[in-house]
Amino acid sequence: MIYRHILTSLFLITLVPLMATALPPRSPAGGGMLKLDEMRDFVATTNAWFPDEQFEGLTAEAWIYYEDVPAPGTFWSIIGQEGRFNLVIHGSNASLGAWGYAEGAAGSLTIGGFDLPVKQWIHVTVIYDASAGMGLNGEGGNWCCPGGHLIKSNKSLRIGGIIFQDPERSRFVGDNVKLRGYIDEVRISNVVRYIGPEWKVPKQRFKVDKHTISLWHFDEGPGASRFKDGSENGYDLWRSGILAVTAQGKLTTTWGQLKK
Repeated sequence: MIYRHILTSLFLITLVPLMATALPPRSPAGGGMLKLDEMRDFVATTNAWFPDEQFEGLTAEAWIYYEDVPAPGTFWSIIGQEGRFNLVIHGSNASLGAWGYAEGAAGSLTIGGFDLPVKQWIHVTVIYDASAGMGLNGEGGNWCCPGGHLIKSNKSLRIGGIIFQDPERSRFVGDNVKLRGYIDEVRISNVVRYIGPEWKVPKQRFKVDKHTISLWHFDEGPGASRFKDGSENGYDLWRSGILAVTAQGKLTTTWGQLKK
């Protein structure tokens, strides 16, 4: 009998951490996923992401899953690049928000319009035609003034975490806090992929086409440090912007642009 109690205790001790780290079901795109929380707060490129490009059109999209929304007066960054664009979840009304800075058109800030469900996978989209727009589960579009280009940025591309904003430009009100949830299948394209007010939500693994400039499947596993860019441009993502490289047989650590 005593052995049975010991075995039961060992089983429960083993089960508790497994339950605490249980992952949500796979996204409609399948494959792996990226987990983000206060400790593993973001992944980023170690170099500037397309610093010299002047995008006339840009679409960034992802599948996301979270169990609560940011507190009122705060927001989470989903995808963005400092000084160029950002897609967020805002806590004031639990909605999507997007901004972009353009040359030839006024900077655009959009917030609201979508009620975000919790504890389920949702497809989120930020759309730029030198103005900001957004979409949730196949509904949305661009607002304001198409034309011009998104401005250049010499910063890294970041998924999750905190993306710094210029206080002299239009920006979201509140504190940018660390996202807690899961992200899958992030794709960025150099074209406006979806024309609102409605479009068909892609529910399969993204594939590279002529408009794909970065694509991450996050199939490497929850403990991975590096996440491979599936496009030919090679903008791999690293945990907290850290790149580990081997030099002369020794492991060294190089901090990316986000740590400067």
